[in-house]
Amino acid sequence: MVASLDIHMATEVRLPQWSMGMEEGQVVMWHKQVGDVVAVDEPLVEIEAEKTTDDVLAPVAGTILEILVAEGETVPALTVLALIGEPGEAPARPVPASPTSDKPRVQITPVARRTAKELGVDLASVTGTGPGGRITEYDVVSHATDTPQEAVGEQTPSPITVPLTGMRGAIASRMHDSIQSMAQLTLTRQIDTTELIAYQQALKAEGTGVSVTDLVLKAVTVALGRHPSLNATLENEVITQHTEVQLGVAVALDDGLIVPVVRDAGARSLADLSTEVRELAEKVRSKSATPSEVSGSTFTVTNLGAYGIDGFTPIINPPEVAILGVGRAVEVPIRDGDDVAWRQMITFSLTIDHRAVDGAPGALFLQTLAETIADPAALND
Repeated sequence: MVASLDIHMATEVRLPQWSMGMEEGQVVMWHKQVGDVVAVDEPLVEIEAEKTTDDVLAPVAGTILEILVAEGETVPALTVLALIGEPGEAPARPVPASPTSDKPRVQITPVARRTAKELGVDLASVTGTGPGGRITEYDVVSHATDTPQEAVGEQTPSPITVPLTGMRGAIASRMHDSIQSMAQLTLTRQIDTTELIAYQQALKAEGTGVSVTDLVLKAVTVALGRHPSLNATLENEVITQHTEVQLGVAVALDDGLIVPVVRDAGARSLADLSTEVRELAEKVRSKSATPSEVSGSTFTVTNLGAYGIDGFTPIINPPEVAILGVGRAVEVPIRDGDDVAWRQMITFSLTIDHRAVDGAPGALFLQTLAETIADPAALND
């Protein structure tokens, strides 16, 4: 969002509000400095907002007259970040003095800045090992650990505090709003996944890199096609049942949880779905996902099986009305006539917003999911 200043004809570069839930953003790194000439749509500054990082682009061509928010600062959405005008034009506000040092500016991640402040580390003495020499949290901790005790004096270690901002703050706000605003009910069901796991192993032997999670996600899209009341959102007292499945797949990061979205997942083949999930997961882990790639989901799946969890109570990602939790596969004995057979069972936990979905439709969804999983070869048609 931009607005022209009448007197100086300068253009304000504001922090965009990339989503309705975005309240603030943190300036990670300025790509340009005062006096630099920029072209339209040229990256100006890297912003960490909610759970992603993205660049704010120059809305007009011109010269950077003023930078109003320093690296590491967190400001509300729509805050003016900088002013762009014609070369030589006086800015609307006094321009802070530009550094005169010829020393290259070192990039520092926001987490590294916080950690350095907590540990009392002088960032000027830290050598960055990240891309382009960027200083990371690892660099700060390593520097603090390697510093001789006599250099820092006998000090009692202070407790580490983490501001509830950025990704952690966004998660806290959304989850609090979710619990406070919804009537959430969780239904659990053990589903026999023996055939599904065996089918995944057969595909693996053939050289197909499809995971058990990929097969589960495909089965979820099939079940949602038969139960559209769960592929829905609730906003402003209006329930919208969506014709396409915008499937959110939760990915755990060191500092939080992020949900990239597979667009129109129900129309994708198993192989296409598998590829898209891997690519999106890599993007969020490398913090290269765009805001549009982590917003707009209509149903979310979160899997804690890799952490040894059987069942849990997933919290709905608003404005969705349901979320599915997936636990680990456990081998259990099941009566088979007069004999006992060992079967691979997974506990599925479906949390629904009882304002929009009743328990019976939720139970029927889990039943359809179980039937779909029982015939995994059909998922690869």
